[in-house]
Amino acid sequence: MSFSFGQEKTVSGNVTDQDGLPLPGVAVVVVGTANGTQTDFDGNYTITVSTGQVLRFSYIGQKTADITVGASSSINVQMEQDTQALEEVVVVGFGEQTKKSLTTSVAKVDAETVKNIVTPTISGALQGAANGLQVNQNSGAPGTAFSVRVRGASSINGSNEPLYVVDGVPILSGSVGANAFGGQDNDVLANLNFNDIESIQVLKDASSSAIYGARGANGVVLITTKRGKAGKVTVEVNSQIGFQKEINRYEVFTAGQFYQFGDIAFEDAFGAPGLMSTGQILGTNILEQQGFDTLEELYASDWGDNYVDAIYRGSPAVVKSTDVTVSGGSEKARFYANFSDFNQEGVIKNQGFDRRSLTFNANFKATDKLDLDAAVTVSQSDNSRINGDNNIYGALTTSVLELPGNSLFNEDGTYNIGPFNFSNPLQNAVVDKSDTRIFRMISNLGLRYKVTPKLNVYSKASLERLDYKELVFTPATTRRGVASGGDSRKEINLISRWNVTNTLNYSDTFGDWDLTGLLGFSFEGTNTDDIVAQTQNIPAGFELPGAGAVPITATNEIRENKLFSYFSRLGLSYKEKIFLEGTMRADASSVFGQGNAIGYFPAASAGYLISEEDWFRNNVLTSFKLRASWGKTGNQSGIGNFGSRFLAGVTNYGPRPGTAITQLGAPELSWETTTQYDFGADLTLFGKVDIAYDYYSKETSDVLLERPLRNSSGFTTVNANVGDISNKGHEIAINARIFEGDFSWTSQFQVAYLKNEVTSLQTDAAGEFIPIDQGFANRIAVGQQLGAFFGLQADGLWQEGETIPEALVARGVEAGDVKYVDQDGNGNIDANDRVFIGNPLPKWTGNFRNTFRFKGFDLSANFQFEEDKDIFNNSLAFGGASGSFLFNKFSNQINYWTPENTDTDIPRPRYGGIQSYNNQDSSRLIEDASYVRLKEIVLGYTFSPEVLGNGMSLRVYVGGDNLVTWTDYSGLDPEVNTFGNTNASRGTDFFTQGLNRTYKFGVNFKF
Repeated sequence: MSFSFGQEKTVSGNVTDQDGLPLPGVAVVVVGTANGTQTDFDGNYTITVSTGQVLRFSYIGQKTADITVGASSSINVQMEQDTQALEEVVVVGFGEQTKKSLTTSVAKVDAETVKNIVTPTISGALQGAANGLQVNQNSGAPGTAFSVRVRGASSINGSNEPLYVVDGVPILSGSVGANAFGGQDNDVLANLNFNDIESIQVLKDASSSAIYGARGANGVVLITTKRGKAGKVTVEVNSQIGFQKEINRYEVFTAGQFYQFGDIAFEDAFGAPGLMSTGQILGTNILEQQGFDTLEELYASDWGDNYVDAIYRGSPAVVKSTDVTVSGGSEKARFYANFSDFNQEGVIKNQGFDRRSLTFNANFKATDKLDLDAAVTVSQSDNSRINGDNNIYGALTTSVLELPGNSLFNEDGTYNIGPFNFSNPLQNAVVDKSDTRIFRMISNLGLRYKVTPKLNVYSKASLERLDYKELVFTPATTRRGVASGGDSRKEINLISRWNVTNTLNYSDTFGDWDLTGLLGFSFEGTNTDDIVAQTQNIPAGFELPGAGAVPITATNEIRENKLFSYFSRLGLSYKEKIFLEGTMRADASSVFGQGNAIGYFPAASAGYLISEEDWFRNNVLTSFKLRASWGKTGNQSGIGNFGSRFLAGVTNYGPRPGTAITQLGAPELSWETTTQYDFGADLTLFGKVDIAYDYYSKETSDVLLERPLRNSSGFTTVNANVGDISNKGHEIAINARIFEGDFSWTSQFQVAYLKNEVTSLQTDAAGEFIPIDQGFANRIAVGQQLGAFFGLQADGLWQEGETIPEALVARGVEAGDVKYVDQDGNGNIDANDRVFIGNPLPKWTGNFRNTFRFKGFDLSANFQFEEDKDIFNNSLAFGGASGSFLFNKFSNQINYWTPENTDTDIPRPRYGGIQSYNNQDSSRLIEDASYVRLKEIVLGYTFSPEVLGNGMSLRVYVGGDNLVTWTDYSGLDPEVNTFGNTNASRGTDFFTQGLNRTYKFGVNFKF
């Protein structure tokens, strides 16, 4: 658009577009005046200015132009349409597209917006960054895995994690090794340096991910790494240090409160006071031992060590990272090199995660037609873990449940193990050893040859190697190791993956039509060699299994799978406003038998950029596009590498080895298939507010499960396709550029709604669906969320004067005991009264991010939330008032029912069968796990080039992660999960380590 203006003091004119039509919505600001003097014009306008003043012309959806008024008689201004947002490049499977032509649902994450988060993993940085992506940290222990779900869970036995693709190459992800220690899965993604990443795209709908066929059912995370740029060599140093403390710490009964609770329970059972404190139950007269005259004095006192405080570090845990990057080159050759060092101490003693990595990328323009690219990343990580969730030797577990009032050390400085029920909590943390080392190498070489300006060929070969080694050692000096004389177990898991991909890429224009095409094929193979050795009776001073006198385990498994694939994509656009795209992929997998080895995964999508139509153009809705897509994707991870075949293995017949059939064949076994529809709209209001909306329906059929068999077959299960799962949802993302200029404010709000439902399972002889119980209280059942909680419905406590059914009275139920709902009305409480009592999957997830900039200052804050989800607090079943009298209790259980304290929902102290009755899986243990969390806040300052000199930049920042969490959950953290990345046992907390609060300081220096 061109503007011509008259005399020096007066600016006037008739504003038209390039076709001569009136152009409303032009704004002119006289820069530097007291009030800015902004004027909006529709058609003809006049404004008075002075020589030397600056006029800033802008139009909704257009770039800004600044003109200084001089002595000339006229001013000519050329303003161009701001197509930056529409022309933004988005990485898709095996290529790139502009945001304008995108017809699928893709979420883009700029690495710059999340680079300061204190996390060693890519998945951790994605938390609260992409709409429709649910990311949870299973445990607060260093280096442990995150659970990532793209638009819900679609598999029961298989993985629900997305496929990760780095620079076009699928990589290994998930956990490795046999020891998960509850939610502390080893996350192999933690071996990748997050600072090497330029951007991340999440392919959410089937049309975008179908190009990855058999592995696209759970979405695809495309990672683009940084590359060198032509120009002078630049050096960048990023360094960060943080200090971490646990968000919450358990508080427990004092020793006096513990013995008072036990005395009440036994007095109620046997009619005599003080039975526990005076030694008639435990054998030790605590009243006499501690020198108290009365039970009341004992109840009001505390003695012994605080086990919970003892296992935590006395000072904040340090987390630090340093990255040094050197990059540069010429138009012919560019390079990027990075060294990274990351160290994180655990907030609990003897935990820690260290990683070092070295990356080198290079791009060469060999000739005008031939381009080469190469990359190699080598990393090594060391992770020290301790026993955690669901473990009687877990440091956190025993710090809460062990008998209080004891000393952790003997007088001679050795660990005290005698008086504890299970084990010394501090010894569990600092003496037991579980050390993991992972070496990882990812390398690839790519070649692109331009056959013609419209046709090019690209080939890429990659090799990935992951070596996993873990030593688990329990010395004989511990309660756990004393019986075995010490126990040592070592696992070595060697994984190799190779991939070769070849594509033919074509693009051309035919009048108003643009055509793009892709043809490709790939080979991929993965080989795993897993060796485990375990021995006992380890001499003092030794740790490795080779020193043991008694062999326990020696196994060696070699597994292999291969995938051979063809894929294609065809894209058409008409006048850059109507877009059509179709993809097809065929995968042949060694996992399935010959009859079902090949799967076909088609997809199609369309988009209509209505705002490009002349009749639609306006200054309110400046961009508007409709999208629709359909596609099929697959999942083969629900079974082993030979899950469809008859397998024979080694077994012992008395003292002699032999062979036997170990798995029944299932030649009809086929892929899990997910069919997804997506309807979306992208629009921009006033050139400042971008809104994206999607509705999707995601149906998974032929879910891979183990179908039960009659025992007479010699086997209890066989692999089969016997289930269906549905995921439906809505997603809204709003990005607003509220203020621009010297002071800028951008705001992002993302929210996603998900409804998950199991729609089919295996049926019995009567045609009824057979539910599957997993975890502690999870059940897979038709019509329910995957892994919904199943148990008794509690209705408070029985009170004095209420009529208790005779069958319950006969079982010892009295006032103060739990009142369960008698669902079948038979006057008793049993398994038939169980109902669905909660859902572990949140219906609402999202985040709210704001970024402010003023001159050199920047401030950003991101709030993350999950709403309408429950958690099964199994810790409460042990550390709650209904747990065993031998276990210490959480301090919030002190308000338990007594005849003098009836206004409470915490049951009375009980012993024996009635204690177990009160402690059944029920809604008492279900808690609301909704939360809002200040995930990150950062304040930074960038020094101006005038201060540092040309070519140099320096930014310093301070901030924090997980600073504030608003939740009603009574445990350590509402985000954790005892069972890690399992699919149907989610939402359980069993003394799982909570997340950490971090305060951090960092420096970004470039020259």
